[in-house]
Amino acid sequence: MKKNNKLAYENATQGLLKKLDGMRLDRTQRLRAKNLTLLFRDSFKLDTVKHATFYTDIGYSYKAFPYDSYGFCRASSFSFVALMNSKDWQLMYIDDLWTYGPHFYVMHLPTKTPFDLTFDQYAYAGVPVPYYLGKPAPIDDDGKNVIVRFLNAAGLDFTTAVKNIDRDK
Repeated sequence: MKKNNKLAYENATQGLLKKLDGMRLDRTQRLRAKNLTLLFRDSFKLDTVKHATFYTDIGYSYKAFPYDSYGFCRASSFSFVALMNSKDWQLMYIDDLWTYGPHFYVMHLPTKTPFDLTFDQYAYAGVPVPYYLGKPAPIDDDGKNVIVRFLNAAGLDFTTAVKNIDRDK
């Protein structure tokens, strides 16, 4: 990624952390959310994580992605919800009716605040994300596979995430 993009990326990461501070989360949830945000955003930069997350499903070169968070909405949002392990966080989905869709993000239900770990992939291109189009989304079996590939490649414990996904079954 180019130098000016690296600065924009780091500023976006810091903005996400500040957003979490403003969401009235209890201390444990805030610290967990911040930790996951930093871990995920650092992982988006790694070729090993990109390969594990994208190549299996879509089989195209992630090296052509213009920005580090590009394409990680599904893997990071699914993983975030699973690892937060709280009904306060809902996986959301904007379908392909949106020109730039589909897109996944997380909604903090108590504050009705969208939390989008990859919002900057659109901000990079000057495109606002229409969160009002979002609908709750389930994590299906394929989504579980995405979580496992992403978290395993990032060196994070995916067994907790998979256990938490199935807690309501």
